[in-house]
Amino acid sequence: MVKQFSSKILGILLLTWACYSFPALVEADESQAAAGFVVESVIPTTQVDTTKSYFYLKVEPDIPQTIQVKVRSTQEAAVAVKLGIHDAVSSSNGSIDYTQVKPKLDTSLKNPITELVTLKEEQKEVTVANFEEKIIEYRIQPPKASFSGIKLGALRFVKKAANDQVGQSALSTEYAYVIALMLTEDEQPVNQGAELKLKKVGMKFSKGKKVVAATIQNNQPKLLQGATIKGSIRQKSDTRVSDEQEIEEFSVAPNSNFAFNIPLEQASYPAGIYVFSGVVKADDRKWRWEKEFEIAREIGSRENEEGKIKRFSWVLCLIVVIFFGSSYLVQRQRGWQK
Repeated sequence: MVKQFSSKILGILLLTWACYSFPALVEADESQAAAGFVVESVIPTTQVDTTKSYFYLKVEPDIPQTIQVKVRSTQEAAVAVKLGIHDAVSSSNGSIDYTQVKPKLDTSLKNPITELVTLKEEQKEVTVANFEEKIIEYRIQPPKASFSGIKLGALRFVKKAANDQVGQSALSTEYAYVIALMLTEDEQPVNQGAELKLKKVGMKFSKGKKVVAATIQNNQPKLLQGATIKGSIRQKSDTRVSDEQEIEEFSVAPNSNFAFNIPLEQASYPAGIYVFSGVVKADDRKWRWEKEFEIAREIGSRENEEGKIKRFSWVLCLIVVIFFGSSYLVQRQRGWQK
């Protein structure tokens, strides 16, 4: 457990070996120099599409295979790299997220990537120096039972900061590469067959702002790409729209769910019954929903106050940190002067 206060500013750079529905490769020479290393996927014979530089592999039930990634130093000084395996999840901003260490997975997802792909303990962190290159091997163990569609995740490579120690304050930039990893048995189109369902609607706080969050699930092992999602809210007794939100080029990961947030611009919402109306369009498909939800009087007024309290608490915490930090520096300076 971290016992000391730690403030870590993450300037996260995802240099991703992917295209198509996955994050595009970012060419950034200065960032590569700062990271001190690069990675390269070694495409195996089981690759479904050899034009892709991420892993898109055909697997067979209960037959393991091994894939490799090259980690190469771009400088003389040694650089330590931490390696991770991540499941793909959907984010509320319409992108597929490969960075979460332990995301909450959807109930429809069975045998996720993190259960099928393993890395030897001694290779979970590697050090490369003086333009050295090391080969990292991942073992893929497909489930005994056949699966349809795809399993989606990523291999992540993060530069370890010099002060990356438990209990030590850190103020650093994080550099990371991500290689998408997709497994299939049937080799069917990966972006045909997604199915969206509206699970629930309610009012909550997101990043300090009041929103109406509509939780939408894709319960199929298929991607949804290039979608447009639009939602609005109104009082049940009124036809006028109170607030609305639209996002284009929306992507949804297989067997995942996400919160589609509609920011509430009004200072407060009267208690009562409201209606969420949502529509998603993708190619020639369309999903429509209408769902009632309630804002109780005590919930509405309390949430307005909670927003103020949270902002006040954050400012108060910052003031306390600055005060004690300043006091500590003053005491140290006095000690040096003795």
